[in-house]
Amino acid sequence: MKHIERILMMLVIVLLAACSQDVAEEQTQEPDAPLRLGGVTRATTGDTEYGDIKIFLTDGTTATEGLFKYDVGGKSWTTQLKLKSGARTYQLYGYMPDNANFVSNISDWNGNRAVLHIQQMPPIAAQDYCVVTGVRQAVDENDETAAERGTFSFDYDSKHENYINLFLDHLYSRIIFSMKVGEDYDAVRTIKIKRMKLQVANISHYNVDVTLTKNVGISNVAYNITAGTGTDEPTTIRDEEIILTTSPQIVCSGYIIPATALFGKLSLVIEYDIYDKRGNKVAERTATNALATPLEELQRGEERTLQINIDPSYLYDLSLNDPPIVVIRK
Repeated sequence: MKHIERILMMLVIVLLAACSQDVAEEQTQEPDAPLRLGGVTRATTGDTEYGDIKIFLTDGTTATEGLFKYDVGGKSWTTQLKLKSGARTYQLYGYMPDNANFVSNISDWNGNRAVLHIQQMPPIAAQDYCVVTGVRQAVDENDETAAERGTFSFDYDSKHENYINLFLDHLYSRIIFSMKVGEDYDAVRTIKIKRMKLQVANISHYNVDVTLTKNVGISNVAYNITAGTGTDEPTTIRDEEIILTTSPQIVCSGYIIPATALFGKLSLVIEYDIYDKRGNKVAERTATNALATPLEELQRGEERTLQINIDPSYLYDLSLNDPPIVVIRK
């Protein structure tokens, strides 16, 4: 009996030692290396601010959704994405900045193309929405070489660090507003701008379908108006007072969907006060100007300046307190 107990005790010791060895091996095993985002380059013009980047990685028939979360203070991104262990080649598609109101997905992908769908995009925006059009395999975190448009593939290996750089192109157009007062009118009146808004009639949102093609980048963009008439709620693009002078000065800007159907429904609303040269406020006014003509042939990614002139042609034939406001393409 004692002999059997001794054998059983030895088996228990062996099993405990084996388990301890397995635990030690698990504790020392290296975790899978994440995919890290290094540098981000945006096509010229537009905003200089960055944001969260929503991404889709495709591998054969599988698509994985994730996020590069932007740290404003550190001006860097952390990865919120789980990839399988091993080595494989991915294609990456996405957009910046991410928006909680958007519904997005990807379809029709293969090694040469994919279609990125982003629903509920606003016709007017304060942010510069862009899509990823280039991916570059970086050597390390210090490699800031820009990605080239039309390259979407990169190699991933969970056994070592993986760095990529991204290139992005604009989905919207940027409108910059410059303002001035005519010298004759400025001699008798002072104009103080209080607020400026962009207003669009009967369009609430767009569903945007972006076709991304190897060696090209964006090969097609379809801007589709969603069902519904919208609320006609204006978007404020300037909410600080500014006194106009006879010299043109940039006062604000905004981003719009570059669609002809939108241009014909878009207006600029300017709220302003008029003062005499002794500093007395003599009138409060709101002017609304249609923007269809100065926005003709506006393209995606284009940055266009519109000049706003307060300059009566026949000063004393017009009311000093109702000066005409004209918006022209600069």
